[in-house]
Amino acid sequence: MSVSIVSLASGSKGNSTLVFSDDTAILVDAGVSYTRLNEELRKFGLNTAKLDGVVITHEHTDHIAALPRLGRDTRIFAHPKTAQAIVARQGELSGYTEVDFYEGGFTIGDIEVIPFRIPHDAAYPLGYSFRVKSGAQVSVATDMGRPTVGVYNNIRESEAVLIEANHDVDMLRGGSYPEALKRRILGDMGHLSNDMTALFAERLVGSAVRTMLLGHLSENNNLPELALGAVGGRLRSRGCSDIAVAVAGQHCASAVYEVK
Repeated sequence: MSVSIVSLASGSKGNSTLVFSDDTAILVDAGVSYTRLNEELRKFGLNTAKLDGVVITHEHTDHIAALPRLGRDTRIFAHPKTAQAIVARQGELSGYTEVDFYEGGFTIGDIEVIPFRIPHDAAYPLGYSFRVKSGAQVSVATDMGRPTVGVYNNIRESEAVLIEANHDVDMLRGGSYPEALKRRILGDMGHLSNDMTALFAERLVGSAVRTMLLGHLSENNNLPELALGAVGGRLRSRGCSDIAVAVAGQHCASAVYEVK
């Protein structure tokens, strides 16, 4: 049995990732329009009504924009604190499915869902790993101010990982954002820079990770070639040829990464 991961959209304007096996399809976040989601899902023979569930990392708009309509089609899974924060933002959370001891993990179809904490300025931000019975596993870990030991421990057994490389520090510091926003992004509860992701990639050498899909790139404060150069360059400097690095875009889906 295999599990696959594909970024449908990744960036400050909206995020959504599809994780699927032969029999189960799960969306991680729904931060783009309902129409866009269905357009992307149709490429895989799916639509929002055919999803087995949607898991939410946190309540920021670029991760939940489509939920008011999406919750009428399928089940929505979120930590209770995140669910409360979504209701405070959107006024409702249709399709919400309660899970006892959410952080202990749960199963959707034939995929085991394993939540883990990430450091970000949200109510209860989470990353997720997804595992099938064969042991094949993928992970999503974006929107975090720093890579932690906990994040490492939760993704090191995944062969394919969607991980944040949000900004180039020099571009951010020299850019037009207000100083308060710059400090937020650079802080421990903000977003990972290319250089921090590169250091984290170096730590992952020797783990199960074979593909790093760099996500949530800022369109104002980053460039794909800078993210690839930082992370790929760091891995090459370690003589690592076992980990492939690619970039997930805002306006089109990534390649599909299947783990068997």
